[in-house]
Amino acid sequence: MRKLILSVAATAAAFLVPALVIAAGATASTTTESFSFADGTASLGPPTWSVIATGDFIAGGTATQKKKGVLALRFNAGTITLDIGGNGKKTSKNQTATACIQTQTGSGTYTITGGTGAYQGIGGSGRATLHNTFVEDAIKGHCANAAAAVQSLITANGTISLP
Repeated sequence: MRKLILSVAATAAAFLVPALVIAAGATASTTTESFSFADGTASLGPPTWSVIATGDFIAGGTATQKKKGVLALRFNAGTITLDIGGNGKKTSKNQTATACIQTQTGSGTYTITGGTGAYQGIGGSGRATLHNTFVEDAIKGHCANAAAAVQSLITANGTISLP
């Protein structure tokens, strides 16, 4: 479970990812956007996030962790690199006779540090919030070390600009 929590927590920085999605149709201006992304994978590996951007631009794609604190966003028109910083998280845990649940809430900042294709020269930054929920079975009064289900929901708001 700790591996899963660390993997999702590190990738949760990905909640910052959505801000980049909207750049596809951007012109030489700065725009405020709202973003959301979700992952429901219960594996121990890093998740692949589904990302949706809404506002002046609408786009969708996926995000994965390149390395700790760095996310790669992939869209039909190119890629965007996101650096995550200053994330604060709060965790709570409850157990019953049959299951354990852990919730994680947090907020943080992100900076867009690069892009390819249509996203060449993109920039921007913003703030995001996250809510992760992990459920695992309780075996002989102890939480199992593997998640039965994981849900991660993230919302982000920030600015983007293209030269």
